[in-house]
Amino acid sequence: MKRFIWAVSFVVAASGAALADSVKATVGHMCCGGCKAAAMNGMKAVAWADNTAIDGTTLTVTAKAGQKVEIVSLVDALSKAGFPASEIVASGPVTFTVAHLCCGNCVSDLKSKLANVRSMVLDKDNIKIDQATKTVTLQPVAGKQLNVVQLLNQFQRTGFSASACTMATAVASAK
Repeated sequence: MKRFIWAVSFVVAASGAALADSVKATVGHMCCGGCKAAAMNGMKAVAWADNTAIDGTTLTVTAKAGQKVEIVSLVDALSKAGFPASEIVASGPVTFTVAHLCCGNCVSDLKSKLANVRSMVLDKDNIKIDQATKTVTLQPVAGKQLNVVQLLNQFQRTGFSASACTMATAVASAK
């Protein structure tokens, strides 16, 4: 019995270790083989991307072993390829790197602007801004999902720009 439990534990641990982070991005158009080829070619610019699969207007991008999914590079590559992402959803915390958090006034300004964002899914009581690491962590209200593409646009509109964005969940998906 001990051998069986040990073997099951080993298989579960090994399969968990083999899982790579992935993300699903929804784009507005993907009508033919030419579109798919252009999108796949655009994914070559994403350093962390290992595999990309396309199903309808949803791209699933899997990270190389040991690398994290970084959303800003994915959104930029899709836009440059002609397929701007309309939706990348997260059900857990999302951390943005914001270069311009040089002082307490910047932190205060960003926090007040994020508190005024119109959103039914952003947990405004749990906005965490760390000036030392230049990061902002946002999360959805319990049971909801955040559209990371909309959050990146919100940062831009507030006068701050995210240079990187990582999601805490191992697998994020489109709605």
